[in-house]
Amino acid sequence: MPRPRPASSPRSIHVARSPRCYVRLVERSAHEPSNATLSASAIEALAEAWWKRCRAHRCASGRADADERELLLYALGAVIGSRSRLFGTPSPRKDASEASETAAATSASSTDETGRTVSIERRRNLVAAATRWGTRVGSPVLAVEQLVQLRGLVTVEPGQRAIARLIDLTMVNACRGATDELQRAAFSDPLTGCANRRAFERDLDRELARCARAELDLSVVAIDLDGLKAVNDAAGHAAGDQQLVSLVDNLRRALRSMDGVYRLGGDEFGLVLPDTSPEDAAVVMARAARLGAPPFSWGTASYLSTGCADVVELLAVADTDLYARRRLTRGSPPRHRSRSVRTDPEEDSTPDTPAQAPAAPRRGLGRKSPRPALQSR
Repeated sequence: MPRPRPASSPRSIHVARSPRCYVRLVERSAHEPSNATLSASAIEALAEAWWKRCRAHRCASGRADADERELLLYALGAVIGSRSRLFGTPSPRKDASEASETAAATSASSTDETGRTVSIERRRNLVAAATRWGTRVGSPVLAVEQLVQLRGLVTVEPGQRAIARLIDLTMVNACRGATDELQRAAFSDPLTGCANRRAFERDLDRELARCARAELDLSVVAIDLDGLKAVNDAAGHAAGDQQLVSLVDNLRRALRSMDGVYRLGGDEFGLVLPDTSPEDAAVVMARAARLGAPPFSWGTASYLSTGCADVVELLAVADTDLYARRRLTRGSPPRHRSRSVRTDPEEDSTPDTPAQAPAAPRRGLGRKSPRPALQSR
């Protein structure tokens, strides 16, 4: 019987213990051929104990990943309860006679093929479950810390290295899923689901380098959603968000799979159209308008027509073309005025406000003014 730990021991922190039914099943599966899997009650008990242990060690991520957590435990239990060959146990001995040896070899080969197929399928399910759970957690650090707590729950004996290796495999795939989720969040817009400005600059820079090597054309389209502020003021921000989502959906329907749509900020969007001339870009914009996109203004710039190989410069040319098209369609003066442009000297000499008349001499002060009286013109 193990000796109780003293109260002053640092390992005596109160944490949740693993359910004994799970531990016994793990120990039996690690040494005996079995196709048993964990029961639902054992999975629920283990999931609760795992969550409480993570909470005690301050690495819990909340209850939002409860479903993915249970699916991960089901997949892990299926692999643990698979054939003993998975854990590296020796194969059965052969009989001395040649006939028995042949029969045993034939039976073992068919059994090994079946067992290998089941093991591979269950490992794939474990990898998929670990990736989904890591994606749900969204943090590689939290995924590693929580799986370390799970390994402390299920590997209660020093000889259970196979189970520890399975949890390490789970940890690798969970970290991969969490990292992919972080990368997706860093390069995508949460409202519309399209890529953001960071992804726009990365993809456009890569496509410009490809066009420079292959001497191909590329078009960038700058898009502004018209009337977004009026929609927000009249119907609320939810209606404005719906306008943004509708614009992105219709743009995607009008684009090819190799094209990209990006939200640059607010009501501003950008398109990267590889192997597309400005005339073809105009056709794409007309197609998006016919598909029912909300009213929008657009301008385009191509790599071959402008000779710009810089992301900022090419986007600035497309933005200038957008305002030029807007002035032509609306007949309105330009929205922005360059501060470097000097105005007409005659306009500068014209006062903005009428000239004030000179003040009349102050009288009734009992003394003469030191200045001569002004003559009226």
